[in-house]
Amino acid sequence: MKHSDSIKNLAEALAKAQAEMPVVQMNATNPFLKNKFADLGAVISASRPVLAKHNLALSQFPTSDGDRIGITSILAHSSGEWVEDTVMLLLSEEKGKSDAQVAGSIITYLRRYAWSAILGLHADEDTDGQAKAKPKEQNPQPVNSIAWTVAQKNALITSGLAKNDFAAKGMLGLSSLPQDASEKIITAWGAAYRKVRGELPAAEAAEYANDLYQRGEL
Repeated sequence: MKHSDSIKNLAEALAKAQAEMPVVQMNATNPFLKNKFADLGAVISASRPVLAKHNLALSQFPTSDGDRIGITSILAHSSGEWVEDTVMLLLSEEKGKSDAQVAGSIITYLRRYAWSAILGLHADEDTDGQAKAKPKEQNPQPVNSIAWTVAQKNALITSGLAKNDFAAKGMLGLSSLPQDASEKIITAWGAAYRKVRGELPAAEAAEYANDLYQRGEL
């Protein structure tokens, strides 16, 4: 994380703002995981009035590095103080999707999580005043840094789940599969990922496949 020489005023303003941040209402439903979540518009709309009240502003900019694409978020205070950080995911080829469409999905996904994380926001269902369940924390899907073998990547390519080595690497980079995952498990994971990829961003499709793997359903 980068920041200005001093963040004293920013930290004081952010502490006050966080004390006033509302619970963000979950206004969307993942059609495959069946869980509710707060979309990007919901987290921005819920927090912007509080940010403005305390002279804070949060800006986000698309960025890239090789085969990765991400978001740089800058939280600034009217005093000129600021903090900045970047989060990235691998950009892989997706059947039926242009590079621009894939990039757009990743950017929206990362903006939502980064915005919530920076401001300490959490979401919950609207129960019309009834007691609320403990909020579930949601985190961006981490990039798997395993150096996948040729055989593992070929398992996706030969089965038609990935177009080439680059696409296979990108898919596996979003998985929670272990380094010694068999070709059978990798193919099953890839099939689950592809099943929902047309309806979900890459990271959320991977979350669906990872959930199946963790439950032993692949």
